[in-house]
Amino acid sequence: MRPERPASIGADLALLAVAAVWGLTFSAVQRALDAAAPMSFLAARFALAAVVLGLFFPRRVFRISWRVVTIAALLGCWLTAGYALQTVGLLHTTASKSAFITGLSVVLVPVLSLVVSGALPRHSSLLAVLLAAGGLYLLTSPGAMGLNRGDLLTLGCAAAFALHIVTTERAAPRHDPLPLAFWQIVTTGAACALLMGFVETPRLPLTAWTVAALAITGVFATAVAFATQMWAQRRTSATHVAVIFTAEPVFAAVFARFIQHEVLGSAGVLGGVLILAGILLAQVGPRRSASR
Repeated sequence: MRPERPASIGADLALLAVAAVWGLTFSAVQRALDAAAPMSFLAARFALAAVVLGLFFPRRVFRISWRVVTIAALLGCWLTAGYALQTVGLLHTTASKSAFITGLSVVLVPVLSLVVSGALPRHSSLLAVLLAAGGLYLLTSPGAMGLNRGDLLTLGCAAAFALHIVTTERAAPRHDPLPLAFWQIVTTGAACALLMGFVETPRLPLTAWTVAALAITGVFATAVAFATQMWAQRRTSATHVAVIFTAEPVFAAVFARFIQHEVLGSAGVLGGVLILAGILLAQVGPRRSASR
């Protein structure tokens, strides 16, 4: 197995800040969707993020090669699938449930990484999947408001985000992080704008929550966050990034409690704990085995 790159404290803190911002977006986006259509919101979010990066780093983001554009386009496809499924899913489920189900992407990261390398998943990864599956069952049980269409859409989102992390691990060390982030954001914005014309009537009224959500998601959760992720993954591995991103659903549940007064209930809380345990085991298990 390829040795894991040593962790950087600065990269870890930057990624933890990204996880906190992403946790906030679940409640912010859900409130914005009271007025806005999903693809309209996403197209505006990623357009704003592209403008921010283009204005602040014009020389770097436009100094590109076809290889950068190609890999960024692939990353953008994973982002488009992930955010489209997650955003539409938020119309049908709660912010807390959406965050925990999205967190399942982390359980899939070591499995996908091992599949790409041709190796079978380790026992710890299989146990992590079982723990996470048990947590998902409790989180979507009748005692925790049941399984709904939004939960299923968010499961698809988790798979897309796992593919994004795995692809980024292979691409980030080879390319400048800014153009890599910029062109995947451009790809995602263009794809969402195209989808907007096919699946909905465009709608983005400038209410207090749509403006706030666009600022949070477009500037901090997209432009800053993805540039930070591309930079950080040159200094650490996808597995280490996935461990830190475990904090995202915890942040989301806290923000949802204060902003939207959401309560998961005892079954939901236990389900969330099992999902977090599975997420951590999926990362720590392989790391301990590799150190022996």
